[in-house]
Amino acid sequence: ITAKELYDALLSNWEGKENLRQLILNEAPHYGNADAYSDELASWVSHTFAELITSATGPRGHYTPGLYPITFHVVYGKTTAATPDGRMSGEPLSDGISAVQSLDKNGPTAVITSASVINQVELSNGTLLNMKFHPNTMSSDASKESLISLIKTYFDMGGMQLQFNVVSAEILRKAQANPEDFKDLVVRIAGFSAYFVEVYKECQDDIIKRTELNM
Repeated sequence: ITAKELYDALLSNWEGKENLRQLILNEAPHYGNADAYSDELASWVSHTFAELITSATGPRGHYTPGLYPITFHVVYGKTTAATPDGRMSGEPLSDGISAVQSLDKNGPTAVITSASVINQVELSNGTLLNMKFHPNTMSSDASKESLISLIKTYFDMGGMQLQFNVVSAEILRKAQANPEDFKDLVVRIAGFSAYFVEVYKECQDDIIKRTELNM
C-alpha cells in the first residue's frame, strides 16, 4: 500500500477501508509476538522516550521515565486519532509495555520475549506488563510450575514487573451484565487490584479485550 492510502485511511478513521484495516490487523507484524522487526521498533521508541525524559529537569531534579498508564491508556485513547496498526479513533491505546489488546497471538513466551527488548533499566520510574490467563490453564500443578518458570525467565531477561489476571472473558462479561452476582470479583488493573464491577465500563471492556493466554 502507498503512504497516501494509509494516510487517507487514518484521516477517515478507516471508513470504507475495512479490508485494509483487517489486512494490517491480521497480517502485519505486531509487537508482543516475538517478531524481530516490530520488537526492534518498540526498543527504539522506548529508548528514545527514556533518553528524552531523563535529559529533562524540574524543580526536584531529573525527571524519571516510566511506562505505566494506570488505566489512562483508555482515557488517552479517547482523544487519539486512528493509528496505523488498525486501531480506530477513540479506542484504548496499549497498556504500558503490554501488547495491543488481542494482537498478541503467539502465547505468553512470545509476549515476554517482546517485552524484554525494552531496556527497563532506563525506565527507572517503572514499567507495566499485564497478562490474562484462562482459569483452565492454571488447573494443574504442572501449569502452575510453568507460570513460575515464565516469571523467572522474564526477570532473567531483564523484565522488572509482571502481573496477571486468571479469569475468563466469559466470566467478566457475565459480571458486567449482572454486577449484583459478582460483587466479590477482584481483578488486577495496573499495579493495583479492584472489584471488577466498580471499575468504569470502558476499563472493564479493556480488561475483557486482553488476550486470553494459555500455558
